[in-house]
This record gives sequence, C-alpha cells and structure tokens, in this order.
Amino acid sequence: MLIMGPVSFIFAAYSSTMHPSLENINLFDIGSLKEETVKDILTEARVLPDRISTPICPICGHETSANKDSSRKLGWVWICKNKYRYGCSGKINPLSNTFFENIKIRLLDVFLLIICFVTKMQVSLVLEHLNLFRNRRGQPQMSWATIVDFYSRMREVTEIVASHHDKLLGGPDKTILLDETFLTKRKYNRGRKTQTMTQVVLGIYCREDKEGLFFLVDGKKKRDLWPLIARHCHPETSIICTDSATQYHSVNKLFNDAVHKTTNHKKGEFVSKIDKLNTINPLENENKHFKKAIVSRQSEKHLKQYMALHFYRRTRLSTMKSLDAKVQLFLEDISLVFPGYGKKGLELKKIEIPTVESEGISDKMPKTSNKKLLK
Repeated sequence: MLIMGPVSFIFAAYSSTMHPSLENINLFDIGSLKEETVKDILTEARVLPDRISTPICPICGHETSANKDSSRKLGWVWICKNKYRYGCSGKINPLSNTFFENIKIRLLDVFLLIICFVTKMQVSLVLEHLNLFRNRRGQPQMSWATIVDFYSRMREVTEIVASHHDKLLGGPDKTILLDETFLTKRKYNRGRKTQTMTQVVLGIYCREDKEGLFFLVDGKKKRDLWPLIARHCHPETSIICTDSATQYHSVNKLFNDAVHKTTNHKKGEFVSKIDKLNTINPLENENKHFKKAIVSRQSEKHLKQYMALHFYRRTRLSTMKSLDAKVQLFLEDISLVFPGYGKKGLELKKIEIPTVESEGISDKMPKTSNKKLLK
C-alpha cells in the first residue's frame, strides 16, 4: 500500500525549493559548509522540521511552541503551551521519526555522508577524506562502523522508494531485451561452490527508454521467468530480443502482437548480420554495471538492497544531471521515508512473487511433456 500518495508523485522530479547554498555544490567546496547552513538546507528540503509547523501536545492535546534548548541537536524543542499555566509536561523531540533521530554525530557530518553516498564514493575514501576534514576542526576521527551504518540506512531509503516503482517496461514501438545471468561464478570451475553462485538474476531492459529491472529467480525455467516478464512488461511491446535459449521459445505469446528476434550466442552470434538491432548487448552491458553495484553478497537481504540501490541510481538519480539536483532529490526521498513526528512514512512495499497462475498465463505455457521445452 502506498503511504504518501500516488506513485507518480514519488517518482516525479524534486518539488521543494533548493537552498542557495546547495546550488552548484561540488566535492571540492563542501568543506566550507557550516552547521547552521546545513540545518537550513535540510529544513528547506523537508528532511528537518521547521519551527513554525508545530504539532499537538501528546499529553493534553493543546498546541505546542518551539522553545530554545541548547542541549538539542537543532537548538530547540517543542513544548506544550500549557506548561506554565497548567503544568503540562508535554515535550516533543523535533528529530523524532526523522532520518537524524538518535544520531551522535553533527548534522554537517551526516550531510557530507549523504553527498558521498550520492556520488558513489567508497567507504574507504569517505573515511580518509572525512577524517581529514574533522581533524582540521579538531574533532575526533569517525569510525569505519559509523560510515557503514549510515550507508546502510541510506540503502534502505533507496530500497523503500524503489519498491514503489510500478512502471511497465516497453510499450508500442519499443523493444524489450531479456537475459538471465549468475551473480558469481567459480573461476575455471574450481573452488568451493557457494549458495550465491547458484543464484540466477533475470534482466528485463527497454532499449528505447534505457530502463531495466533485475530479479532474483529460483531457476532458468519458463515457470521461473515468464511470470515476471508478464507482470513487468507492457503487453503492447512491439519487439522482444533474446538469445536462443529454450526458456525464451515462444515468449512473444506473453504479448499481444510482438515480434520475437533471437541471436545464437553458442555459435558466436551476438549481433544479427542482417539486423543490427537484433541483439541483447545493451542488456549485457547493463549486467556488467549491475554486478559491479553488488558490493556484498553476505545474504539475500544484502543482495536485494544492492539490487534496489542499482535500480534507484540508474532510473532515478541518473535523471538529474547535476550533483546539487541529485542531492536535493535524494533528500526529498529521505523525507518521504522519514517525514517527521506524527507522520507515517513510506514503507517497504511487499510484492508477492508472481506465478503462472497469478499472472493468468497458464494457457500460454507449452503443453508438452518434453522437459527441454519447459526449461
């Protein structure tokens, strides 16, 4: 269920006003940022609350007001207006249910981590440069674990936002490329075989839109792949390109009037000699980027997070050309997941695994006892 409104809103371009200090920002001048400036940037992007939009007291239901409190991260706190008249003890932390709740480091440091995350900077480089920056300010060094923890939280944000993407790939006069791959392989078929080496990923890619999806699947049979293709591809797609693997035989049955083009990779044919557009090379290239994005294969949870992160970067952040626009967009996505006190944020959308029966394609599956055709 969508919490914050229609999907079209979530996947629209950023809508709030960009703070002047964020405009044209780059990695070379972020060291000049101040804590108060960062507060203004985050407030402008709705990641932090403003003092004016006061909530209702959770104890007496009366209005609250922002009161100065130097012990707080923002320098103020919401206190019930009945405190002095009726002795109400109602007090609300303005960081409650925000991305910054319970953080121990400064807002400036978190903001720098956000910029590093958006620019895909590796943790080792972040640790080196951020600690140099902190040393100049006479602050203790930040630990590796702190950076990893914040990177993990930001990956969770991208996973939640990406889970609400429901756009169908392809369409009239468009081409869908299909291919499956393994995440890892043993070099020269030597060494211990692990569970992650048996995990198959199905790739679906639209050539014209340059958008794609990747799914962990149980195997390479038609029953494993076809339901996902049926659910996530537009039925009016004009052309389907695959290799000559048996699991794609007659896959055009899933579409209303699509032409199925194939190339035989086993014979070294990766691009058709008579039709240069008959190839799945763009998807093969996307597979390379996808595999590089999978930093950790510790568990299926990690795999899915990195898959969602790759999708988020390629289909959402990449739509913004400048760093300031990408940071602004990511900040707004953070505000969707962590909207602040008293508001319900966007949650991870649980999607049922499609089956032949759920997608209503039982009649399109091959009616044969030949196991090769069922693969």
